[in-house]
Amino acid sequence: MALPDSLPVPNQKWTRIEALAFAGVLLLAAVLRFGWSGVNSFAFDEARLSLISLDMARGGVFATVGMPSSAGVPNLPAAAWIYALPYALSPDPLVATLFTGLLGVVAVALTGWLAREAWGAQAGVAAALFLAASPFAVLYSRSIWAQDLLPLLGIVWAAAAYAAVRRGSAWALALHSFVAGFAFQVHFAGAALALGSLWLLLRFGWWRRWRPVLVGGLLAAAAALPFALEVLTHRPDILDAFRAASGGAQVDGSAFAWLVQLAAGQGWGYMITGQWDAFSQNTVYALLSLVLCGAGGVALLTGLRRRAQVAPLPEITLVLLLSGAAFFTRHSTPVFIHYLLAALPALALSVGALLAWLPGRFLRAATGLLLIGVCGTAAVWLGQSIALGGRIETPGGLGTPLGISRGAAQTVPEDRPALFFTHGGDPLRDGEAAVFAALWYTRPHRIIGGDSLLILPGEPAALLGTLAPFQAWEELAAAGLATDVQNIPRREGEGVLPFVMTLYDGQTAPEGFTLLEPTVTFADGTRLMGWKVRRVGDRFRVSTLWAADAPLPVGTMQQFHHLRDNATLDGEFRLGTDVPLQMGQWWAGDRVIVIADFAAGDVDALQGSLWVDVGHYALENMQRVVLTAGGDHVRLGPFNPPMSG
Repeated sequence: MALPDSLPVPNQKWTRIEALAFAGVLLLAAVLRFGWSGVNSFAFDEARLSLISLDMARGGVFATVGMPSSAGVPNLPAAAWIYALPYALSPDPLVATLFTGLLGVVAVALTGWLAREAWGAQAGVAAALFLAASPFAVLYSRSIWAQDLLPLLGIVWAAAAYAAVRRGSAWALALHSFVAGFAFQVHFAGAALALGSLWLLLRFGWWRRWRPVLVGGLLAAAAALPFALEVLTHRPDILDAFRAASGGAQVDGSAFAWLVQLAAGQGWGYMITGQWDAFSQNTVYALLSLVLCGAGGVALLTGLRRRAQVAPLPEITLVLLLSGAAFFTRHSTPVFIHYLLAALPALALSVGALLAWLPGRFLRAATGLLLIGVCGTAAVWLGQSIALGGRIETPGGLGTPLGISRGAAQTVPEDRPALFFTHGGDPLRDGEAAVFAALWYTRPHRIIGGDSLLILPGEPAALLGTLAPFQAWEELAAAGLATDVQNIPRREGEGVLPFVMTLYDGQTAPEGFTLLEPTVTFADGTRLMGWKVRRVGDRFRVSTLWAADAPLPVGTMQQFHHLRDNATLDGEFRLGTDVPLQMGQWWAGDRVIVIADFAAGDVDALQGSLWVDVGHYALENMQRVVLTAGGDHVRLGPFNPPMSG
């Protein structure tokens, strides 16, 4: 048998059945990528990429460095450039998420078009259907991830190569050359396409057509230039990170194992429900999917018998299929399945090739029915799992979905600034801080590490807290300010706690503090107003009340708490703890409660009256901040450790 690879008659029209079948496949692809809106991951990676794209689309900051990668080095900024497009239309991450889905549908359409162009209508519909319902293709089309762009880059790369060989198109060759050099700028795994292009360059003699190859290569190099200049002029640390990541290389077949799992469509449930998932482990489905892809691979191999200039798609498809696994045979960091996503269109094309290669109407019909059964089963399971992931939280599964966080962010009244207290307040490092910084990008807000701070602004505001109860919310309740609290539910699940929100009038002083007369002013612009100690569960807490009277210094400031007893008033302190102050979030007019917790058992072991020394220092040089009246700390006490809150 010979695999056909001839172009249809020019301007050949779709038959009605063809058009309906293809439209139905695209509809399925759209439902699986756009359906269950908001049930998708939106954690640190997605939020960081979004913030870089938002800065570019709406903040006037051209992105020269992308988000951190799993290899420990930052990506190039091309993915941020791409996502700046939807963020230019809307600051809503849901729009950018749907943009990812749209690109996934485009990849399905291009895959079907390419298979039809080379092998006919049945092949086109079959290839598009396989990709439309491929579990990993679906799940990696529902979030704002750089790797989600790899399938589209892979099929554009293949289609351009096909047009360059079969039609002799110089524009297509330039596009292919550009994608080969640009893909790794979107995600490092895209570098595998350059390896495949090197093979095709030699195989099809493209060095003789050097002009379009050079044009595409120069455009890709120009795209990489901002990153290169940033590294060379301002970020030598990135070069150090590249050197560190390139050490200790090993050679193994783990990438080929991931390729097999990609073809089998097995094990995808960890992305939604952790290990609580029967659908994605189904052995019968995996075997049938592997049979389709494996038989398609045989069909592609038979297509290599024909002269490559006449029938190039089998070879292009095999190169696309294997280039990623070959590229990552040698690797210095762990290999993940999403490194192979560019091969997904090749797997789909192999299934299309199978439909074109099989002899006889009966065999093709039986294989088509098997394909419909496999893809229909995958579509049903995917829909059920996504819907389940939107309702129930499971250990190791989908984190707080975009729809939940987005709903909490939108609950805050538009006419009030928002203060969000979460675990860690730095969007450059902390997941939920980055999430809400992206969700509130265009409105006044502050993201605060509520593990150690409760900020009470000098104007009416909405105070939102995560996973109540935690430190900031405990302080708010103890201060008598947690009134008319609104619980914003998350998903069902054991131990799942809601977001909590209350409105603050900007004036009411917190209760329960021993006020200092006079207050104590520090040289960094802060003023100590009062203090209290109490027991909170198994923690002994020192809370200090501060006022911000002026703009505060830039830098990483800490507050120390040195606990003393009668025997150590002038010597080494008994216990100590330091907490970050995040002074960039202290505004003039704020009251700020700084929270320091000790293990209650350690404090209970001390005897007699206690004192605590409190002061500030700069983390960069450990230099203490002095008081305007002299000295570098305030001694609070004496007190006896309370036995309960």
